[in-house]
Amino acid sequence: EEGVHARFSAKRKTYEYRMYVSETALPLKERYATRVPAPLDVKKMREACAYLLGKHDFKCFLASNSSVKDTVREIYSADMGESGNDISFTVCGNGFLYNMVRIIVGTLVKIGIGEESPESMKKIIDGGDRTAAGKTMPARGLTLLSVEYE
Repeated sequence: EEGVHARFSAKRKTYEYRMYVSETALPLKERYATRVPAPLDVKKMREACAYLLGKHDFKCFLASNSSVKDTVREIYSADMGESGNDISFTVCGNGFLYNMVRIIVGTLVKIGIGEESPESMKKIIDGGDRTAAGKTMPARGLTLLSVEYE
């Protein structure tokens, strides 16, 4: 079909970011998950996910070297999963800014270790300031789970 673009024609994308809690690196997990040395309060992280839902200007989660003009995106779902020491963040939206998911996870980790409150997610989004958000998490924890075109 004419005019279909793999990236720009997508209606929904779903990403997962995987982490594991451990004081030492676990070689079998290192390739596909990011190690977090301190325990995370997944309940608080899940509370913070609620503030991501809906249509917002997400410029606070945009990599500083990006030149994209329109930073408004819609998030349909965002949730935390936990299984033993494995923690995952799954998010579905109509599109994502460069490094957006990795920066959201960095912000969620700040909340999970108690540096920020779950409500601070709303303030960070509303403020639009990249420096208020968390660090960009390593790429290895990120997986594109699905892309839907209809």
